[in-house]
Parts: sequence; structure tokens; C-alpha cells
Amino acid sequence: MKKVFFVDDEPLIAQGLSSITDWLQYGIEIAGSANDGETALQQIKEEPVDLLITDIMMPRMNGLELIRRVKQIHPRTRFIVLSGYEEFEYVKVGITLGIENYILKPINIDELESTIRHIRGDWEREELNLFRYEEDWRVLRSNILQRWVLGEIEGQEFKHRAELLGIPLNYKYVQALVFRVISEEKPISRLYRLHGLSEECGVIARETIDSEDEVICFPDADEDLVMLYVSDDPEHHQSILENAPATARRISEMTGLPVWAVSSAVSSDFYGVQDSYKQAKQVFQQCLISCQDRTVYMNGPLTKVEESHSVIWDQEQYVRLLIDGKQEPIIEFIESMLLGQFENDIIPRSECMNMAIQLMLSAKDMEDRPDYSEVFAALARMNTIQGLIRHVISVVQRSLGNRDTVQQEYSGHVAMLLEQVKEHYAEELSLKTLSQKLDMHPNYLGQLFQQEVGLSFSDYVNQYRIEKATQLLIHTDQKTAEIAVSVGYTDTSYFYRQFKKYAGVSPTELRHMYTK
Repeated sequence: MKKVFFVDDEPLIAQGLSSITDWLQYGIEIAGSANDGETALQQIKEEPVDLLITDIMMPRMNGLELIRRVKQIHPRTRFIVLSGYEEFEYVKVGITLGIENYILKPINIDELESTIRHIRGDWEREELNLFRYEEDWRVLRSNILQRWVLGEIEGQEFKHRAELLGIPLNYKYVQALVFRVISEEKPISRLYRLHGLSEECGVIARETIDSEDEVICFPDADEDLVMLYVSDDPEHHQSILENAPATARRISEMTGLPVWAVSSAVSSDFYGVQDSYKQAKQVFQQCLISCQDRTVYMNGPLTKVEESHSVIWDQEQYVRLLIDGKQEPIIEFIESMLLGQFENDIIPRSECMNMAIQLMLSAKDMEDRPDYSEVFAALARMNTIQGLIRHVISVVQRSLGNRDTVQQEYSGHVAMLLEQVKEHYAEELSLKTLSQKLDMHPNYLGQLFQQEVGLSFSDYVNQYRIEKATQLLIHTDQKTAEIAVSVGYTDTSYFYRQFKKYAGVSPTELRHMYTK
């Protein structure tokens, strides 16, 4: 909040200025008042103010001299001059000193408030420009640091830039810790200002280190928070590792999100920090975590996680579930495959991702016009097994929805018949039986169905069953007789005739064509 100070040799005016308007509505608090310029100057030296409202004619030091003296020590202070009479010379001097306004007594409240609003607008613009300058400086500093840890800047250039940007180079040992704030729905930059978050995290990190050491904190291109701990004593790095989990917890509390922290070996070459940074980043590239806790801390390079993991799964069973289209057993299958196969807290990323991709592609392949981009686009943001499972389920559910979407609006009765076919196509379906549930005559219901769908009810049921049988023939190794029963045909010869009628080829011919 901004501060205002009043100066007038008439005590009633100096005190009355505090109540002449509601200063708080302008974001201004009253810092105090004085009855002469000398006293005012002493108080302002001890406690700077943003706005000074002063009379001209006062004992010991007049208002214009007070303004000159205050500007020398606090150039950003703004001024409003009060006077009992209008003197052109005073106005002229005041203008050269940069006053905001020259207000005659008795004070016109509207004019005073108008001046305050104008000053407040100037303050807001100054703060915005200052923010932009500071933000530009932060971005430039981060870009230089990113180039440094990636080995994309020459030593001499980095040394020169480091001096300009206040990056300390007078330390011997460097250790990289990388903190990943996990947000798999949105990028972190959509939730926080990365450079502001980085500065706050730097403050947290500095609380845990020796006063002789330093922390260089910045966001990298992947929106991870990189903390470079620099010291002249290699023994200090042990305490850094001990405090890393606590730092991760503080960052998690601050953001409200899980945090995954990875440390690396100490580098004894300040310009060789690239290896230290690369070690930490490789962990994110090679692992997923279970994230059962809010924070995960990993110290050192990977060992067991790098071992291959052979995934065994029943693709035929999964395809049958997809063809059947019931979501609950599909979700249970997906969860059992990913959670059941990968039970450790640290999970090999490549094997788990391959499994997830197979689950998603099996569903997408059944669409008429599949969009595969949604399968892969979000995978780079996945850091936890739980997040990956949610992504797989979401893609599969949309795929089922795309596959079963009805392209036009139907009446309630016809929509009910379509839903019955979808849910019970493998069972006996009779228009007569269904019409009784709707309390309608079967002939009228059949005419309504034909009119809206363009097929008779029996033709639609047969076509739907043949589509399901086609998917099973293509995607599984089930015997044709078993497929016939599973889609609602107890008579195999009748199934063959219907299949040839709707598909144009026999089941055997179709399977042979697809295999070939």
C-alpha cells in the first residue's frame, strides 16, 4: 500500500487532511503529519513516503525547499502543493520541481481526489513497467542458464553474461537437483508464472543451506524447476541431499500439487555442470512413478528401473470386451493391465507406455475414421501411472463413443430400441416383445423404426450383429462357430447365410482377406 504524509503550519489543516477523503479506497495509508518542513524532512528520511502534500509558506523550511530535499533522497516521491493564495512564481518553481498539482485553500475536494486518481494511474503504470522489466530480466537469465546446463553456450560468453546477470561463478562444486511439479491436466505454465514460482522455490531452498553457499534456481524448457547448489566445500552437499525431500514437500504445499525431485552427482568442474543436470533429467525420461505420496525423491542414477519388463496380456480378451462395448469391464481390464503389471513405486517408462499405447490403439482401430493424435499427444506430459491410466481410459471411452455415436436424432421410442440392440444384440430380440414394454402395437413401432432408421428392425439387428462378428473375425482368433453364438446366432449355417448377405463375402473369406 502507498503512503501519504501531510505538512502544514496550521495544525487543524494538517490533521484535517487525514479525514478529507477516504484514502484507503485509493490504496493509500496515512504515514503521519508535521507542522514545518524541517520536522517533516526528518521523519521522511526515516520512513520514505510515496505522496507528500505540503503547504508552501511554513517556518524553518518552506514547502518548495522541502520538495527539493525529499527529491534528493527519494526521487520517486510525488508531491501536491497547497497554498492560501495564488502566486505565479511559486507555481513556476513547483512545475520545475515536478509537482502533480497546485491546489488553493480552502481545498477543493473534487480537485484533490481527481489529482489522487491521476497519481494512482501513474503508480500502476510504473509498477507494470517495472514488472515487465523484471520479467524480461528473469527470462533472459533463465535462457542463459538453460543454454549453460545444455552445453549450448561457450565458456567465455557465459562468463560475460553471468557477470551482467548476477550469476555466481566463484564456487568450485555444483550439484543439480531438478524438481518436477506434476500437473498432467495442464502445463505448469498455465497454472503459475514459472519465473515467479522459481524465485519462491529458490527462497525455500536457501533456507536449508549453509550461509556460505548459494542456490541458482530457474525453470528449464520442460517447465521443471532446476536448482543448482554451489559451494566451495564438497561436504556441504551431503546436507543438501538430506534436505532435498523437505524442500520437495514445501514446494508441494505451496503449489498444492505432487512433486518429483531428482538429484545428481556433484560436479567438481563448474563449467561441467551439464553432466550433473543430464543425470537428473534422464530419470524423468526413463521412469514413471506411482505417486502414492505427495512427493517422491530419487537420489542418484537409475539401477533396477532400467531392467526390461516383459508384459504379457490377453489381447483377444480385451478386443472382445471392446466389441461388446460395456465400459465397466473394459476399465477393469485396463487398470489390471497397468496397475497389475507395474506394481513398484518406480516404473520403467518405455514398457508401461508401450502397454498403454497398445490398449488405446486396439480401441482406435475399431473406429471408421480414427484420430490417432489424441493417443500420443498427451503422453509426454505423463509422469505417474495413475495419470497414464486416466489418459488410456479417457481415450478408450471417447473411441467407444465415436464408434457408437448415432448421427441423427431419433424419437424416444426408436432410441430405446437402438439402445436395446446395443446392449442385448447377443440375446433373443423380438419387436413384439419390445413393443409390449413400450405399450405400443408392434406394427406401428416397426413402421416408426423403418421411417426413422431406414431399415426394418430385423435388418438392423442382423446388420449390427454382423458388424460385431466382423470385428471379432478381424481382431481375434476365435472360431467362426464361437463368434456366431457370441453375436446371437445359435444356428451356424444361418449365421453364414446372413453374413454373406450383409458383408458380401463369407466369414472365412473375410478373415483370409484381412490376414493376407
